[in-house]
Amino acid sequence: MNSIRYFILSALLILSSLVAGYSQSKKNSGYHPAPGSPAAKKEEEAKEKKPEEAKEEGKEKAKEPEKEQEKKPLPLGYGVNLGNFYFTNYSFSFGLAPNIAYKLTESTAVGFMMKVDYYYEKYANGLNYSSFDYGPTVFGRIKPLWTVEGATPFLKGLFFQAEYERAFISRAKTDEFGNIILNNDHIETVRNGEDYVYLGVGASSGYPFSTFFSVHYNVLDKPTASRIPWSYRLGFTYNY
Repeated sequence: MNSIRYFILSALLILSSLVAGYSQSKKNSGYHPAPGSPAAKKEEEAKEKKPEEAKEEGKEKAKEPEKEQEKKPLPLGYGVNLGNFYFTNYSFSFGLAPNIAYKLTESTAVGFMMKVDYYYEKYANGLNYSSFDYGPTVFGRIKPLWTVEGATPFLKGLFFQAEYERAFISRAKTDEFGNIILNNDHIETVRNGEDYVYLGVGASSGYPFSTFFSVHYNVLDKPTASRIPWSYRLGFTYNY
């Protein structure tokens, strides 16, 4: 009888030690559900979702630079100027100058414009003369306060501009005494090439579509120049 009790007691001690060892192993190694069980299926689904989610996140991150690149505008600008306004009792002129510009920075641009001016003059003898002048021009513009924090929109729109123009100007031909030369009651014409270097200051409003007014002075002015040294302009630009 004692041997039976001893056997039962030994078996219980062995069983309890096995249960304790199994519980400890679960804590140390983690729980692994039996294959095919609902818990195992849920664990597999969770593992499958993680790579897919990582792929989606990778795709979204890859798209971000593309979106930024799409939003970045081209560094090209366009515009048109109305200028070379000039009025006297017997003559007047005005001009139109389409232009294109390339932005070097947010506040600096260089470009090309083609000036086309109309000129009209009426003489005391009743004759009148008119012509179209043209002048290919290169220019540079800078807005010194464009990137200054706290500057008002007006201050941001202030700019300085320098330009060189090779103008081809048509005028009535005159003799050494300043008298116009006629040919069968028609005024003879002479076209001269003249150089103009303008330095100017202006103010623009709005962006990227802008309107501006500016004043320019020809630093190469001389008595024989066909134009007055001052040039006043009203213009419209896009993206510069």
